[in-house]
Amino acid sequence: MKKKLFVCCTMAMAAALLMPTMTSCESFHLQDEQQQEQPAGKAHVKLRFVSASQPSSSAKAAVAPMFDAATRASLVANGKELTDLYILDYDKATGKLLQVLHQTSKAADFAEPDLTLDYGEHTLKVIATRSTASTLLDATSTPWAITDNILTPVSSATEPVVWTSDKTSDSFGAVKDITVAVGQNEVAVIALKRLVAKMVVNSTDVFPDDCSTIDATFNEYRTINWQTLDVMDYVKNQRSSDVSSLAGTTGTTLAYFVLCPKDGYSADITFTMNRKNNPTPYATITVPNVRLERNKITTITGSFYNHRASLSLSIKDEWQQEGNDINI
Repeated sequence: MKKKLFVCCTMAMAAALLMPTMTSCESFHLQDEQQQEQPAGKAHVKLRFVSASQPSSSAKAAVAPMFDAATRASLVANGKELTDLYILDYDKATGKLLQVLHQTSKAADFAEPDLTLDYGEHTLKVIATRSTASTLLDATSTPWAITDNILTPVSSATEPVVWTSDKTSDSFGAVKDITVAVGQNEVAVIALKRLVAKMVVNSTDVFPDDCSTIDATFNEYRTINWQTLDVMDYVKNQRSSDVSSLAGTTGTTLAYFVLCPKDGYSADITFTMNRKNNPTPYATITVPNVRLERNKITTITGSFYNHRASLSLSIKDEWQQEGNDINI
């Protein structure tokens, strides 16, 4: 009888010892399966912007502040502040546009926005610019309404398809893939690349007393497609510059920023030097085959008001090291 009791007790104790072990194993496998699933939720992602030509490791840039903590952040290119920042947040897997932010330089966190993004993989597309009256257009070329400085979910039937402006100025773009994970507030460093060429007109003449405007007429790109982040809408356009305040001076240059495709393009440019109270211009000059390339400066030098000889055309590097020289 005692032997039977001992055996029963021993078996009961063994079973009791095994039960927690089995429960623990079952619990471990259950937790492991739960960790593999991506739960619904959101996290904060802080954006920081650098020039694509600025050498720095992403690790360093992620932890080191780009701006003095005691001052408000800004985006400055060649000494001039950019005024508008557009950020479009896409689901990387489906390509669906999720939300849009148009941030102006008046925002308290301009140039360092803090985005709230769903867990998962995203593609961020960015345009930073100081162009005049920039806006977003839908597929029907209708302005896409958005409240400035508020991250706006895209829930309507229409969505922004292109970016455009009334007058192109210095502009940059970028595409950045990021992964938003559970319990991680991230810093995403985005390298901006210039989307424009700069054309400089250098008149060697003294500006006449009755000078009024200089018109530059040429074919140029007016919009950027958000899907490709490349230029669209190649149309004839006229840029008019009021030079009346330059009367009697010499050595002053005019600058034009021009959207360019990734491989650049060439255009015939006609300059018309107008005068006050007289419909007949001082001169009209066409410069053929002017080469315009992203992040390069094309300079046209010569006599514009008393045109007798040829002009000099050069593509130089103040933005980028490589350039081309052309004499016409």
